[in-house]
Amino acid sequence: MPGGLLVRILSALVLSLFGAMLGFSSTAIAQEPAPDQAVFVFAGRYVDAYIEQSLTPFSANYEDNFVLGGGYQQFVLEPLPALRLGAEIGMALRGGTSISGEVWAGPVLRYDGFRLGENLRVSPSLTVGLSAVTSPIGVEAERAQRRNGDPTLLFFMAPEISVSTLDNPDTELFYRLQHRSGAWGTLGGMADGANAQVIGLRHRF
Repeated sequence: MPGGLLVRILSALVLSLFGAMLGFSSTAIAQEPAPDQAVFVFAGRYVDAYIEQSLTPFSANYEDNFVLGGGYQQFVLEPLPALRLGAEIGMALRGGTSISGEVWAGPVLRYDGFRLGENLRVSPSLTVGLSAVTSPIGVEAERAQRRNGDPTLLFFMAPEISVSTLDNPDTELFYRLQHRSGAWGTLGGMADGANAQVIGLRHRF
């Protein structure tokens, strides 16, 4: 896919997702808490396994490929107490055996109601959406070759667990899985694409 066309697709994707989310919530924000925003950074390694073997940290076979990334979140609805719905956009540098760039965007659902002891908050969340890359790397490239697929644009999913203290709730440490997939051939003729285990830091404001 030509680079200019990829940029146009990604721009349209990002604008559509955020426009739809903000437009949907514009009438409800007056009755809801102020939007909750966050920025985050992370680093991690890609896993030479399918998603079901990639969820547990430090127990998988790792590739010689890394990922460095970051993103922005905005939460605009709270349909239930401590349950927040918003949108996420992010980008990453994927490297090791080769170099690749990634951009993703999609809705994010997060729950802030769990407490561990007297001073820790544990917040699970799930981001789903679409992810585009400039080129595949590692096992993703091998899977694309075997299936004669195109992993340029795939579905994205990121289950996450974050931890913060009640004394400083706006700074979080998190673990997440960065997952790309064609969803049984729906996109790009791909099944599982790439899985990366990452650890990151988030600041909410």
